[in-house]
Amino acid sequence: MLFAYTYVPHAMDKMQEFIDFIFYEVWCKAPAEEYGIHLFESSDPLHKVIKELNRRDLAGQLKNGSGKWFYEAVNNIFNEFRELNVEEVEEYRRCYQANNQIEELCSNNHGMSPVRYADLNTSKNDLNRKLEGFFKNLYSSGLFGLSFVKDALGSDLGAYYVDFIRSNNIGCCPFCGLLPIDNEFDPTREAFDHFLPKSKYPFNSVNLKNLAPSCNKCNSGNKIDKDPLRSVDGDRRKAFYPFSTDGFDPHITIDVLSGDWTKPKPADLTITISSGSHPEEVETWNDLFRIKDRYRAKCCDNGGGLYWRKRVLEESENYGLSAQEMLDAEIKSSRANPWAESNFLKLAFLEGCQRAGLFEEEASGRP
Repeated sequence: MLFAYTYVPHAMDKMQEFIDFIFYEVWCKAPAEEYGIHLFESSDPLHKVIKELNRRDLAGQLKNGSGKWFYEAVNNIFNEFRELNVEEVEEYRRCYQANNQIEELCSNNHGMSPVRYADLNTSKNDLNRKLEGFFKNLYSSGLFGLSFVKDALGSDLGAYYVDFIRSNNIGCCPFCGLLPIDNEFDPTREAFDHFLPKSKYPFNSVNLKNLAPSCNKCNSGNKIDKDPLRSVDGDRRKAFYPFSTDGFDPHITIDVLSGDWTKPKPADLTITISSGSHPEEVETWNDLFRIKDRYRAKCCDNGGGLYWRKRVLEESENYGLSAQEMLDAEIKSSRANPWAESNFLKLAFLEGCQRAGLFEEEASGRP
């Protein structure tokens, strides 16, 4: 990850607060309780939602849709929790707590073990299936777009996106730096990536600390549902936490292996990404988003490396400068604005071209 987002506290944090209440105050207390809307009374906003769903149900107005799905799922999971003993309830409680410590899990702090669906108590398969269906569908179910739910939350995801981007108006995707991120004025908005995939990890699908906007190529084209916390071999690993307050320091070095950059190929480049403070996170980042492959492709593209080199040569003639003078100006500009137009990558590429002598012939040929 090139840089971290700033976390923006928001009314939409109530999504997770609702689920926290349901889990701890309703499901975990199920062995000693009878189900009813009285269980939700100490959470006024959530109680209003449940009361409205209950009213519609009693009136025969709870039609197929997100409200009916949520209302029935909460009840059905409650009934499964009623069959658990104290130790089993505590086991699920530990799993829930662990999976919502997103920063600690990304840091692979000692004793922090993430829990995937496959890691849940294998003797409780009916409960596990219901939990999986609930948490995989919760975010996209449409529940949080219902008018009475939005009223209880005090906001919606569209408003959260606008407020988030106002505080994170960098202009590009922090996971790749290659593509822009929709700003507050765009008619569309980027999707929120579930950094710990909801297809693999229960309990955190509406936790805003697990939701980070990313470009479509990062989200749907490369990361998809790859696991940031485990390699393909299942080994635990560190990952960049999208809202870290620690500075990231990835350093990109590009070595150009060919003296002819008229028809470049990815094999003509070696890309090294290093970090003094986050070496393991860099490796995970590259694996999740195929960073080196995408950077090589950009450097071989007409809108990337081919154009960047051509611009130095053409603009040097236009301004009556040597190729070295124009190169120095481009490097200075790229350093000043690294996240605009992939300048961070342009800088590394131009420096690689300079080391490879790709500007020397043109410079020596000038009078």
